[in-house]
Amino acid sequence: MQQHTVSSEILSQLINVTNQLDDAHFSQPLSILSGNTFGKHVRHIIEFYNCLVDGYDSGIVNYDLRKHNLQIENSKQSAIEAMNEIFAAINKLEDKSLVLNVDYNGSGNAQKTFTSFNRELVYNIEHAIHHMAMLKIAIAESLSHVILPENFGVAYSTVRFREAQCAQ
Repeated sequence: MQQHTVSSEILSQLINVTNQLDDAHFSQPLSILSGNTFGKHVRHIIEFYNCLVDGYDSGIVNYDLRKHNLQIENSKQSAIEAMNEIFAAINKLEDKSLVLNVDYNGSGNAQKTFTSFNRELVYNIEHAIHHMAMLKIAIAESLSHVILPENFGVAYSTVRFREAQCAQ
């Protein structure tokens, strides 16, 4: 399965779940998330994808330069619109070489790592699944009215492993 397709599936799952919440639940601090909200996790996922899409033309990606858009964090409709925009953008972009800038110590001297658009899509997929796994726990604990898509927050390798186990 291609990275574009998997990213689209993940964004579709997040849109599905976000649609089941009202803004109050979307922005409600949850103790199971250390006081963070469902919306903060969704915003975080969105902003990583946005950094990749925004860096495509220049060829430089820097996840440290996220915008921390509170509108996306507090408004489910804003989050859904942002996810739809990402969905449309990534499906128009092809693989190409990129440079990933990372500044671990905040010195302003970013380290450069050579990468590619498809490799960074893989990173964003795994990053999103990680946050979706946390959201899955929060949903079970505090938002039990939400119906999760199958395999929400489960790594694709785990899904394949489970399918192989069931086939035996």
